Amino acid sequence: MARFFRIVKAAWADTAMNGEGARINGGRWNPPGIPVVYLADSRALATLEILVHLGRKAVSLDWRILTAEVPDGMLELTISASMPVGWDALPSSLISRKIGADWARQGKKPAILLPSAVIPSENTLLLNVRHPEFQSLKFSKPERFLFDRRLG
Repeated sequence: MARFFRIVKAAWADTAMNGEGARINGGRWNPPGIPVVYLADSRALATLEILVHLGRKAVSLDWRILTAEVPDGMLELTISASMPVGWDALPSSLISRKIGADWARQGKKPAILLPSAVIPSENTLLLNVRHPEFQSLKFSKPERFLFDRRLG
C-alpha cells in the first residue's frame, strides 16, 4: 500500500477526487475530455507542484491536503528513463498527454506512477476515475494545509 498527496484550494476539497478539473482543462498527462486525478508521492512534491503553477501568491490562499491509499496491485509503474524525449516539455506536450490518454483508455489499472516534470526522479500519480476499481480506493478527509510563509 502506498500513500499519495493532493493539495487543493479549500473550495474544491470536496470534489478534489472527481477528475473534473483535468477533464475540463487537461494537464501534462491527459488531454481535455479525460477525467483523471493528479497526486504526488510526497507532501513536498505536492507543494512544489502548486508553487510552479501558481507562484508565491499561492502561499496566502486557503488550502487543503488529501491523502490517497493505493494498494500495490492497483498501481502501474513506469520508468523515467523509458519516457520519450519531450515528455517534460514546457508547456506540456502532446507526447505526454498521449501517454496518459492511452493508459486511461486501456483501463488496465486505476493508478499509474509517472515522473514529475518538477523533479523527474520523483513521481506523479494519475488516477483513472472511470476505472471500476477507482471506487475501492481510500481517500482521507481534507485537512488544512499551510505553506511556510517564507515561500511567499
